[in-house]
Amino acid sequence: MALGFDLELSNLLQRVLTAQGMTFHLEAKVSAVKVDDGRATVVATKDGQELKFEADKVLVSVGRRPFSDGLGAEKVGVEFDEKKRIKVDKHFRTNVEGIYAIGDVIAGPMLAHKAEDEGIACVEIIAGKAGHVNYEAIAGIIY
Repeated sequence: MALGFDLELSNLLQRVLTAQGMTFHLEAKVSAVKVDDGRATVVATKDGQELKFEADKVLVSVGRRPFSDGLGAEKVGVEFDEKKRIKVDKHFRTNVEGIYAIGDVIAGPMLAHKAEDEGIACVEIIAGKAGHVNYEAIAGIIY
């Protein structure tokens, strides 16, 4: 449920929220939502079966995508992965000499403080210093 977090933590969160009355329909594909008099009716499919349920509120979580469109990186030959993230090595270098990438356009959590640490480390590396990001120390949060 909490993608990118420890499985034990994710399972615990789901148990706690279930105990508080929340219902989860994981891996269901929503095809329609209709709101009538403040109530939502949701139509979804899971494992080939149609599901229909009512809710007070509907939380839509669709994920995040790297904002790499419009950078012009593809025009100069920068390589991307299957999720349209710019490929970099451990020093934030792309496959094109002199082009580096950090933050939301590379793999990893899309967090401002991660991007900030990567930016500092990248500049240190460019300056010939030993730039480093301790990814184990980067805090994550669920809103």
